[in-house]
Amino acid sequence: MVGNVAIDGIQRSARQSMADHAQQIATDGPIADALAAEATARAAADVALNIRVDAVASLPEEVEDLTGRVDAVEAIATAGVIWTTQIVKVRSTANVNLATGLVNAAVLNGVALVTGDHVFLGSQTLPAENGLYTVVAAGAASRAIFADSAAELAHIGFVVQSGTVGTGERWTLAMAEADITLGTTALIFSPEGIEPGYAAEVQTARGPYVVLNDRLDALQLATLNDLSQTLQYDDSGVAIALDTPIPSILIKDAAAPAKRFFGSLTAKLTSTRTTAGWYFDSLGLLKQAGVNVPRFTHDYKSLAPRGLLCEPARANRVLWNRDLTNAAWVKSNITAALDQVGLDGNAASASSITATAAAGTVLQAIAIASAAYFQTAFIKRLIGTGPIYMTMDGGTTWTDVTPPDAYWNRMSIPSQTLPNPNVGFRIGTSGDSIAIDLVQNENGNYRTSPMVTTAALFSRGVDQHSLDLTGIPFNTTLGSIFIEGRTQAPDNIQRTMAQLDDATANNHIQCNMSSLGGGQFTIREANVVRANVLPGITVVDKTTRLAASWGANYAQAALDGSVGAQDSVVTVPTGLTKLRIGGGISGNFPMGGTIARLTLRLRTMDGSELTALSNFGLAGAEPLVDVVPNNSNIEDSDYAAVLTATSSQVSGVRPIVFSGYQHANPGWRRRFKTRATSVVLHFQNLNLVSGSYNGKGQILVDGVHNTYFTSAQALGKFFVRLDFASNADRLIEVVMPYSSSVAHLGITTYGAPITLPTPRSTLPRAVFLGDSRHQGFNATSIDKTWMEILCRAKGWQHINLGYGSSGVTSAWGTDAGNADPDVVFITFDYNNRTAQTSLASFKASLEALIANLRAVAPLVNVYVVSSNWIGAAQDALTLKIADYRQQELDAVNGLTVAGDTNLFYIDGLTLTTNGTGSVADGIHPNDTGSAEWAAAIAPLVSV
Repeated sequence: MVGNVAIDGIQRSARQSMADHAQQIATDGPIADALAAEATARAAADVALNIRVDAVASLPEEVEDLTGRVDAVEAIATAGVIWTTQIVKVRSTANVNLATGLVNAAVLNGVALVTGDHVFLGSQTLPAENGLYTVVAAGAASRAIFADSAAELAHIGFVVQSGTVGTGERWTLAMAEADITLGTTALIFSPEGIEPGYAAEVQTARGPYVVLNDRLDALQLATLNDLSQTLQYDDSGVAIALDTPIPSILIKDAAAPAKRFFGSLTAKLTSTRTTAGWYFDSLGLLKQAGVNVPRFTHDYKSLAPRGLLCEPARANRVLWNRDLTNAAWVKSNITAALDQVGLDGNAASASSITATAAAGTVLQAIAIASAAYFQTAFIKRLIGTGPIYMTMDGGTTWTDVTPPDAYWNRMSIPSQTLPNPNVGFRIGTSGDSIAIDLVQNENGNYRTSPMVTTAALFSRGVDQHSLDLTGIPFNTTLGSIFIEGRTQAPDNIQRTMAQLDDATANNHIQCNMSSLGGGQFTIREANVVRANVLPGITVVDKTTRLAASWGANYAQAALDGSVGAQDSVVTVPTGLTKLRIGGGISGNFPMGGTIARLTLRLRTMDGSELTALSNFGLAGAEPLVDVVPNNSNIEDSDYAAVLTATSSQVSGVRPIVFSGYQHANPGWRRRFKTRATSVVLHFQNLNLVSGSYNGKGQILVDGVHNTYFTSAQALGKFFVRLDFASNADRLIEVVMPYSSSVAHLGITTYGAPITLPTPRSTLPRAVFLGDSRHQGFNATSIDKTWMEILCRAKGWQHINLGYGSSGVTSAWGTDAGNADPDVVFITFDYNNRTAQTSLASFKASLEALIANLRAVAPLVNVYVVSSNWIGAAQDALTLKIADYRQQELDAVNGLTVAGDTNLFYIDGLTLTTNGTGSVADGIHPNDTGSAEWAAAIAPLVSV
């Protein structure tokens, strides 16, 4: 029956005009996926759907535009093809037994059949059997009801929906009704190409859904659920997701239903940029956005969504920055070819350079006034293993930029201030070859998104993004704001995450990553700063979360789980009209990176809620531990403690019980490897250290400082979150504070496995036995202690038996020996001087301690280190520190004469600058003194 037909898969009545078809084509059927998506992508009037298509589908420009496709549809229609509205699920690739082959659960061309499915058989041994059939529950299949007569088969056309082979194929039967006798006439169907709605890119975007819009709807539903959870405890507020496939906004307003909204963020966002700009799409491919079009970017390697680019105005003055064959590039012992698939995925869009002799160079001189410039390039190894260098001063300075693998890596060199940069590359080894794309030398001291150039420089305008506060629930008298983002800008400049203002500099509520290297929450009213809260420490190129709240005489903020000092005298401005994202008025003080999430609430939050929010993005949303703390792939090193390890907690107690310091484990390391892009470390402060306190530990990633963490002096959990830009095997090391009782509760890797690292526990063990100067006081953190500095320089484990306020105790020599030392350091004298211990007793106790040590470890090198410089006020006693130093020297000399050839004395007065610059409190080396101590002692000692 032919009452309704479909032209190119679009249902129409037989009498519907082609004009009507063209009007409606963008809303129905499989082809609508491609047509509506591509048409919208090209239509500046509908920016919102443009972003949906780009982010989700990454549809290529090769898909024809709407006009061209309508022309193609008209051509097919006038050729007499009658396109069925019925779904043809799959086609055969060989003969199918009609008696048994089309039953429920049978597999045809990779597709499991279901009763009622329609299938196309076009490869039957008897061509008269070819046609469209319906799957049955059991038994023999028969022709589909809509194609079981000569009239229905004549000039029929259809699209195959799925299959290992044939997805999206269009097939037609070019036979008239009079030419067909069912069961007799050979039915030869002809392929008519691929339906654009089933192009490979669209299939990828569609995923498991039949229609692309279904997937878009599913993605928006997932985003709605996400944003709804964000505001689950609020009946009014705004939640914005800028790092989802479809950047979206949810507005809840209990008082004003007309303001309620959920949908594309671009329906509410005002974005301006005076030029085009580039970004990486969801497939990691370089794309260009037009003037005033917001750029939602991704990591080009991991494909992780990063959010909305908020960047300053910049200019790339490198010409032909993708084509190094151009004469602008001066080559010496280098050959260049434009023959590489570039970051945009296009062939021959990037260059290769090959060294024809050692130290081959390619350079480009730029004429420009002196300023700070930052240089980057995407580099990929092609041939060889030799070093690769980059310069911006014509080769006066060459920086090693050897890529770590055979994939594209964006490499950079330190910013330089100079006139007339001369940029380029040097290949160290003859015959080595690399690929290069998107060379960039830009004004400023940090990198921004790539800018493509040819014969002229490219100057990109500043990004400006804002929402009108009159369209969302907002109250200047009280509220809370949360922002999550990532910056490339250094810590010495202000980076605005979000700002609420009245379009003047006089009144605002502002959230920054400050020029002081921390978070900043400021309230300015009548051009006077009314509140200034400075929470946490910022880290460049790391996910940063800032949560802040204000109310009557109240301002508080937290950054990445660290809360600031509350401000209790606050005047909040009125008349604020704009919410600016990633920059201030006119784009001033831009984020220099991306904003991923933003939330506004119409209530205040206390410090604990702000702390949780800034840690995990949702109040109270502590992630579940998926790696238990006693996992066998976690290595423990650098400890003298007895560890208690269960599936819920690992903690340690050092063998010497003294003043509660046995619960501190200075320098204890927990180590593991993972490819996770986000890691949360779970800890608990057991609050068992009763003496002087320092809870500042360190996280190392691949042996390099990543961040500090602070365990507050109170019983309770705390968390450390690590975020990385890409998937790669990384060594994570937790270095515990020197005076805090910290238990490890586990790890969240969000499903990524952990593996055992190369062992550190096999390294030599340096045991430090002594008083507070061996425990670490007054260094600001564990890595600033002289013991940790020395051990890192020497490649030793740091085994700490330092106890604040302790004096020489002979029995402790046995504990030091039982710590399995390869070298031992001993410092006791200051607290014996404080106690005015008799000199003879002090010497005897020290000798007894060494004897007990030798009973267990007879041959290891032992260094007795006397006191550093002590201030006069601290030494105002009858027996001076010099008297105890002399006793230490006499004890060592006596034991050496008696045959202990592995015992040595080091004069502490030679280790630091003797003054308060290095020993600020007159007793303990500070960070400067600790570094001096380690540097001075390093050449004197060995295992």
